[in-house]
Amino acid sequence: MRPMPRITRVVSQQESEALIARLTSCLPAATFEMETFCRLAGVTASRTIPSAAVEVKYRPQMLINPDFVNKYCRRDEHLFLLVMHELWHVILAHTRLYPRATLAHNIAFDAIINAGLSRQFMGPEYRGFFDALNPADQFPGVLLRPPVGWPENPVYPDVGPPGTRKVLERLYPPKGKGRIAAPLYEEILRLLKDDIQQKIERGELVLEPVLIGDHRPDDGEGDPLDDPFMSDVMRRVVSSWPAPPFATRKRGEGAQFTDWFSAIGPSTEEARRAFSRVLQRTLGPRAGRQRRKARVLIPSMSGLNVMPNARDRMIPARRRLGVQGVLYGQPGLIRARAPEMPARAHVYLDVSGSMNNLLPHLLGLLIPYAVRGDAIVYQFSNKVESVPLDQLRKGQIRSTMGTDINCVVRHLLETKPIARKALILTDGYTGRAHPEYVRELNARGIRVHVVMPAESASRADLEEIARSFTILPRYTAAPSPWRVGR
Repeated sequence: MRPMPRITRVVSQQESEALIARLTSCLPAATFEMETFCRLAGVTASRTIPSAAVEVKYRPQMLINPDFVNKYCRRDEHLFLLVMHELWHVILAHTRLYPRATLAHNIAFDAIINAGLSRQFMGPEYRGFFDALNPADQFPGVLLRPPVGWPENPVYPDVGPPGTRKVLERLYPPKGKGRIAAPLYEEILRLLKDDIQQKIERGELVLEPVLIGDHRPDDGEGDPLDDPFMSDVMRRVVSSWPAPPFATRKRGEGAQFTDWFSAIGPSTEEARRAFSRVLQRTLGPRAGRQRRKARVLIPSMSGLNVMPNARDRMIPARRRLGVQGVLYGQPGLIRARAPEMPARAHVYLDVSGSMNNLLPHLLGLLIPYAVRGDAIVYQFSNKVESVPLDQLRKGQIRSTMGTDINCVVRHLLETKPIARKALILTDGYTGRAHPEYVRELNARGIRVHVVMPAESASRADLEEIARSFTILPRYTAAPSPWRVGR
């Protein structure tokens, strides 16, 4: 017997217009201009997806299921959170972190985003949306919503495998607790793995939580960031959107720094080799421990002529041998490969909001070179600041949460002595350099080499100033033998 085909009710024009009107009305409640995305890409009502999704096509657009909105988004602020949740999946490059995302990966992604949005929009008008999707006393749904009583008097339930409570306290810290480092995706994945193993051993059913967005297997449409138009849209939108999910203060407008701490993760041998190769090309004149050979001018005998020269060390030998010589060696400078003075590389680390989930592995990659004195490390967002070694080791970051490559170019042009080479470590979403700065870089012969993580590498903004692009190998954790299916 053939299964009955699934019937999808068509969205009427009236339903679509009502949904767009609601979305527009909720924008003033936000603290930034979300209409930028709506104007560039557009929003459409559709019942072909469970809740919301970003569709990749000639003109990318966001699809929103009106039935999901009617059921869970009673307030306009809840609709706003739904749209923001889906856009953060794209902004944080979740489609690129893992080659094949499982249900467990999607739960980890949603846990980070839901907690970040809850902590960023803590007003009473925003509460209740994530609470209605999953119960507070079941694992893993408990990771996808704030605890009961949060943020004033949170009650952390004792459910799930050991370590769940600590992860919840880091996802949803009590009010007034201050800066608390967010858990890594791998920590949440370990909890999910332990829970599945325990339930399989006890013969219990693995409960699937309610996720937001379209988490179905890839249907071949591709990665939104691989689309040039979509990539440009997201770059322009992110430049004026809020800080990453776990910033505890309001986003800087390019005038004030925000201090926060990033976790420090491991780096792979392949990444270290790739980074070391490009670092060798950017060594400059400042003293360091890194040595290299280069073609330099050294004093030597550069030729022969009839002028007597007492420094010609061949004269005594010719006299002993009784050889009558009429040509004498003459002093001069010749080019030869010789050990160059110790050098350091100028490294500029992007600490803007879009780098939030990439920084742990990049810091782990960069710290050994800074400890050895091979690199002078600067951090940049809308401004450039040096990073003392003790702060780098602790993962202490100072950022305005925006991004502007022009601050790096200005710093390079104003550095004394002139830095002829520099290395920029970024995901590429930096904005374009001013044409005058580009001309000045070329006139002075300053070479800029760009290093990007494979998880997020956009070249468009930096093509005018980059001498080379190096893509680091994708970070992959130890292979896991388990996979969660639907």
